[in-house]
Amino acid sequence: MSFLPRTVELHTRRSHYASDDQLRGTPKWQSESRNSAALSVNAEARAAALECYTVALPLFAAPSRTPTFERPGDLLQASDRVLYLNLEQDTVVLLGDLQYTRLTRLLDWFRNMDRPTRGRNAGAAARGKGLRRLALSVALWAPEVGAATLKAFARTVFADIEEFVLFMYSERLPPSGWMGGSCVLEEAAADTDYYRRFLISRGRQFRMGDGWMVVGKRPMKVADICFRDGW
Repeated sequence: MSFLPRTVELHTRRSHYASDDQLRGTPKWQSESRNSAALSVNAEARAAALECYTVALPLFAAPSRTPTFERPGDLLQASDRVLYLNLEQDTVVLLGDLQYTRLTRLLDWFRNMDRPTRGRNAGAAARGKGLRRLALSVALWAPEVGAATLKAFARTVFADIEEFVLFMYSERLPPSGWMGGSCVLEEAAADTDYYRRFLISRGRQFRMGDGWMVVGKRPMKVADICFRDGW
């Protein structure tokens, strides 16, 4: 009963033409999100948690353990930390710039790692579906061609996404005072000035009739993101 859907964030350094993840390597993702507490309680709780969180994404760190990874030329090194995910129910929030190769490699990696959880009678047809819920910053789609680009992604890269969210947060990293608690996506408040400005300006390109355009399986959502301390 404690294995509830989570929202976790991923971030990395700026895109750079000489980065090894641009050329041939694995994208070097980082995260301040915490894993489920059940993974650390005892052997029985961990075994139960691993039946739910079946994917373990390797994380990287800056050598000095300072946020210098924000600069394109900074090196990242492998760490002993992984982020455990349930691809069916967890939402992945990607902070930072939109780099096509990095994004597609991440989604491909999720598809390769995907496997049915115990007790689901879906068989082989469920394998390879990958991440179901994805959130990206609205700032990535701000240009005039933003909606057209997102529509193209919706038919290809995001075709299997069941819930796609644009969130009102443009920073590359989580807030500096955030200690790695939980991040929560909440429906954007219609009475805020910035949301109203979004609706009457760049947000109009994402509208379809009386609602939002379809991305993946369903109409997309627009949300605020909150970074909270604690589990």
